[in-house]
Parts: sequence; structure tokens; C-alpha cells
Amino acid sequence: MMMIDFHAHLDRDPLTKEYKVAELLEDMKANGITKRVVSTFYGASIADANDEIIRLVKAYPDQLIGCAVINPKLDDAVAEAKRVAACKEIRMIEFNSLEHGYRPEKFRYHIDPILSICEAHHLIVKVFCGQGFYTMPEQWVYYAQRFENVTFVIEHMGGSDYTYGTIELLKEGKLKNLMLETSYETEVPALKKAFRELPSDLFLYGSNYPDNFTKLSIMKYDHLELADELKERMFYRNAADLLGE
Repeated sequence: MMMIDFHAHLDRDPLTKEYKVAELLEDMKANGITKRVVSTFYGASIADANDEIIRLVKAYPDQLIGCAVINPKLDDAVAEAKRVAACKEIRMIEFNSLEHGYRPEKFRYHIDPILSICEAHHLIVKVFCGQGFYTMPEQWVYYAQRFENVTFVIEHMGGSDYTYGTIELLKEGKLKNLMLETSYETEVPALKKAFRELPSDLFLYGSNYPDNFTKLSIMKYDHLELADELKERMFYRNAADLLGE
């Protein structure tokens, strides 16, 4: 079965500052990952980190899909979004309000124009959710309602704090531009509820490599007795459709 990993990061040695590209690719090969969406938080600046992703995707265009990180707290956030949006190697952007320490609702003056850029360039938006009051899915619903042509991917299925509420949110079906990325969520009742109550076209498989083991992120579905069609959609087809693969 072909697999697109929708959520992974490029790691870096803290002492040598060398990016661990070989390890990233070896992990893909060992676990049968066809393509992997990759971003990184490591670099002298966010622009430098994003440039590393652009270089990496240029080197491995058949294996890697570029995701830029944007921090709306920074003065150059809109300019950086505009810059990376012009690069064909970047297919989506990632907001991580926990990593960067902000409440999404507080930074509309930057997030609104960034989302307008995403809309104009058909970029997907990934949002970190699940660990505390900076990372509630509802904080991004406000934006999803106003940018209906932008697909928002809720990482970690809403995370350990908000999984059940996220399932109920998507069950309402009011927002057609929300999808769920599956990494990190390991609570079996929550997983069963999500797959039982939500349409199969909402799920995007993610590993959260290297913070989580890719093998375990795949194995956790073996005992859930999911239908083959659902697994094919989650592991590959939904992402391929979204990316136009």
C-alpha cells in the first residue's frame, strides 16, 4: 500500500547544526513511506529553516513535500509567507502556537493576510492542536469559517486534550474545509470513536517523526480492524487528492 506521511519534521544535531537528512530518508524506506510532508523548526531564523526545506525538496522531489513554518508573532511573518508561497517546493504552511507561544485569536492582524496568501496560492494550512489553552482547535475554527477556500488540517486529531471535542466539531459538518491528521493520538476509545463517527475522507495519516516512532504510528491501526477502503484513504488517497498527486 502506498503511504503519504502528512506530518514529519526534519531534525538537526544540536551541536554540529547538521540536518539529519539521511535518517529521515532511511526511516521512510524502512517503513514503506512513499512520500513525506516535512518541515523544520531548526535554523538561525524561520526563513533559514524554511530555506532548508526548500533545498531538501529540490534534492528529493519524488520523496518529500515541503511545508513552511510561519510564526505570526514576528514582524516579518507576512513577508515570509509571501516569500515561501512563491516557491513551488512549498505546498503548505504550519502554525505551531505551542512552539512559538501565542494564542491564535490574538494575532489576526498577521494571520488574516497570511491566510489570504495561502488562499491565493492554494496552500494547505496545518495547525498544531492538543496541549493547553494556546492550542485549541476552536481557536482556528474562527479562521476556517472566514477562509472557506483554505483547507485546514488539525494536527494530532486535536491532541490529547481536545480529541473528543474535535470529533464532535467535525461531526457537525458545518465546515467542509477541516481535516484531521492522525499522529500522536494513541487513546484507543478516541480512535474508535473517530473512525466510527467521521467520514473516511477526513483522515490524513501522519507519523510525527522523529518525535514518535513511524513504525508504531502505523502499527496502532492494525488492531482496530479498520476497513481496507478507510485505510487506503487515510494512508494515501485523501492526501493524494488534496495535493493533486
